[in-house]
Amino acid sequence: MNSDSDSLPILDLSEAKDPVLKERFLSRLHDALFNIGFLYIKNHGVRPDTISNLVSLLPALFAQLPEAKAALSKMNSPHFLGYSGYAEEITLGEKDLREQFDFATEVPVIWDSALPEKGTPTSEKDFSKLYWRLRGPNQWPSDSHVPGFRKAFTDYHDALQMLSYQFVHLVEESFGISVGTFDTFFRPASVHDVVHEFVPPQHRIKLVKYPPSPSSDGGVRGQGVGSHKDSSGWLTFLYQVGEEEGLEVLDSHGKWIVAPPIRGTFVVNFGNAFEAATQGAVKATIHRVKAPGPSASPRYSIPFFQGLPLDLTVSEIQSYMPESVRGLRRASADNDREDSVSSFQDPRWDSLGESQLRKWIRSHPDVATKWYGKQVTDFYLQ
Repeated sequence: MNSDSDSLPILDLSEAKDPVLKERFLSRLHDALFNIGFLYIKNHGVRPDTISNLVSLLPALFAQLPEAKAALSKMNSPHFLGYSGYAEEITLGEKDLREQFDFATEVPVIWDSALPEKGTPTSEKDFSKLYWRLRGPNQWPSDSHVPGFRKAFTDYHDALQMLSYQFVHLVEESFGISVGTFDTFFRPASVHDVVHEFVPPQHRIKLVKYPPSPSSDGGVRGQGVGSHKDSSGWLTFLYQVGEEEGLEVLDSHGKWIVAPPIRGTFVVNFGNAFEAATQGAVKATIHRVKAPGPSASPRYSIPFFQGLPLDLTVSEIQSYMPESVRGLRRASADNDREDSVSSFQDPRWDSLGESQLRKWIRSHPDVATKWYGKQVTDFYLQ
């Protein structure tokens, strides 16, 4: 595989089940992880109707009356779940030309500001830490407005959650890590386990609409989403709806590679936490989305962000990663692929809960000010 190619690799997950083809598949996966950080996967096992049932509801979801969408606003949610209007989210200080709904694994509120610093007799965890307030339930659209939405979303969430766990096992195999090493991040430990039991993560899914927007002078398309690395999870699985292009990936030489929709595939990339866990061996590649031009059709996309426990730290993640993996980038001749986007290595944000709180506050300072106060918001905006 040529890391300087003008297109991203497409991996066939069915080959991982074939004893003859599996070794080649793992080699290609290792190469994609190490050299690119972005790839397509096909034959992934997610039922087509599970995808189409959710995709078919996107036009109705976004076509709700303004008052119905306003009732689902993120301003109602300390968990930053719900609706964001056009150009309400910020990436690298610039407004993104899109509207979106944020949903997540349906979980109850566990934050309790009254808990003492060292927990309670019935809990070893301190749920008074402010980042626990990120966890909580969704805001669901009315079934009269978007019939069947909650079931379609839940079916899709559960299928992507399973795919993400299976894919993590393949990642482990591709790097020679014992299969199941990272399972403790995603599943509660049994009573017989001696490892630290993390609170199971809340995965997040964005349902995004990029409406056609006027081009700036010179015909340059606007910022659908600005250049960034994903900081919301371990891995991202993106479904691109339709044929409208927009996603671009930055290669190791600073060239933008177009990642067009390919029927029946997900685009997979790696989040900041994965890069930090491997101390840069696996790159969380920079990417962006250009808004559709004025004569284009609306573009829809559905990214699934595989979450990590908020009470996990980058240092703890690194302790699960063998030195043989963490040393790969240092042993490579290409070990200095610098960029201006946060590398997630700042020791102030070793706690994933702290880093996630910072990410959401910086993306939605108005929501943060309402629920977390100006003093907290100003601290994380520094």
